[in-house]
Amino acid sequence: MTTAHANVLCWIFITITAATAAYLYPSLPEQIPTHWNFEGEVDDYTAKPWGVIILPLAAVFVFVIMKLIPVISPKGFRTDQFTGVLNIFMVSLVGFMSGVGLLVLLEASGRNVHINEMIYAGIGLLLIVMGNYLGKLRKNFFLGIRTPWTLASDEVWSRTHRLGGWIFVLIGFFLFLQAFVRLPAQWIVGAIVVVALLPVIYSYVLYRKIEGFTDENTGDD
Repeated sequence: MTTAHANVLCWIFITITAATAAYLYPSLPEQIPTHWNFEGEVDDYTAKPWGVIILPLAAVFVFVIMKLIPVISPKGFRTDQFTGVLNIFMVSLVGFMSGVGLLVLLEASGRNVHINEMIYAGIGLLLIVMGNYLGKLRKNFFLGIRTPWTLASDEVWSRTHRLGGWIFVLIGFFLFLQAFVRLPAQWIVGAIVVVALLPVIYSYVLYRKIEGFTDENTGDD
């Protein structure tokens, strides 16, 4: 995906969310629901106007952060080699944040959008998309599975991200299924733990196998 196309898509997503917020603002309640528990019940609110403004701003914030990454990446860790992948990640993340904003606005306006199910589906699709491209990320300090061992070895980085891509896709399907079949909350927590820990452990084991942790050049004279 070209940078120009990615920028246009991101601004379309952001504009839709901002326009919806402006249109619905007069009819929205003073307290905007901003958090739901596993049962789909609202357990936190944010007062107007911040409860409304923060929704499109969150998408803008993600867009700005993603645009900064190529600018502030140090030498040796530039993103030029995977600009297309970076653009796909940016569009996916901005689209997801904009979608969440729309769901919250519609829910606050009194429409029943089944927000928990929709967010599970959205997270699942996000992980599936990112998982398909995770293996194409090159070593950098901002995106991907950044452990001491992946950053220390190109091979460990590459192989860990290939594994991570499969894990992201599988967990993504698992979470997408949650939108249609209610699974126990413990299963969701377990899935998150797998996503967080398995690639980290794998990168350590792989580095130990390939590189080792002893310096062969040291020793007694």
